[in-house]
Amino acid sequence: MLTTTKQMLKKAYAGHYAVPAINTQGGTYDMIRAICMAAEEMHSPIILAHYTATAAYSGHEWFYQTAKWMAEHVNVPVAIHLDHGKSMEECVQMLKIGFTSVMYDGSIFGVEENAKNTNEVIKVCNAVDIPVEAEIGELARLDDQGNLTGSSNKADPDMVKKYLALCQPDSLAISIGNAHGFYKGEVDIDVEILEKCREFTDIPFVLHGCTGMDEKLIRRSLNSGVSKINFGTQIRYQYVKYVEEGIREGVDQGHAWRLSQYASNSLIDDIKKIIVLAGSEGKA
Repeated sequence: MLTTTKQMLKKAYAGHYAVPAINTQGGTYDMIRAICMAAEEMHSPIILAHYTATAAYSGHEWFYQTAKWMAEHVNVPVAIHLDHGKSMEECVQMLKIGFTSVMYDGSIFGVEENAKNTNEVIKVCNAVDIPVEAEIGELARLDDQGNLTGSSNKADPDMVKKYLALCQPDSLAISIGNAHGFYKGEVDIDVEILEKCREFTDIPFVLHGCTGMDEKLIRRSLNSGVSKINFGTQIRYQYVKYVEEGIREGVDQGHAWRLSQYASNSLIDDIKKIIVLAGSEGKA
């Protein structure tokens, strides 16, 4: 069933678990199907995430319509979420398409400008009752070998406090040394930042860049009020692996749909493991 992330994350925060948000690679049906089927089997709420750069092939409308169709064919809460919206225009575009959750990422700006821009997005989204996720402290990006390709800026709790005095999004991603991509070696993840921030706010937190992160750290973050955990890299690499595996084993028998079915069915178990890690099993 299609819903927003608002009550979903409030319930998760109160219950000390998180809702998994999975990047769907621009609306790849095999992935969306696997995500929703795993969620239904595990009786878990789920978030279908969309990063605009991945829509270069299929387009934003394709993602939304495919996600909406699948959401309407399962009996668990499913939200359609814009991940890392870079501008008001991008956020409004997705609202018009029908997205049920929006993230505005103003983390490249200073606290005041980030808060100002976020407030503008909140005002527009509130008018149509759509929740807003924001971000403070810029996340790094890692390449396929785990090497740093972008800046990382851990958020200072005082900076977070100042930001939340200026604006109140529905959920907040705080940089704690996490990054998008595969981690290489030991990762300096500072969960203490979340724990310190929890002392002055009850806003649901969001943890980005969970692929390859120590599961003990993820579980510890849940105790600090992380109510949404994001996975992208792990799932897209697993999907490609299953496609290659299916071709190698000849499961397609000359039919593309057999290969898609094999990859999608194989991916279900990976999604179920994420749901168990999030603690959202049985919470639908």
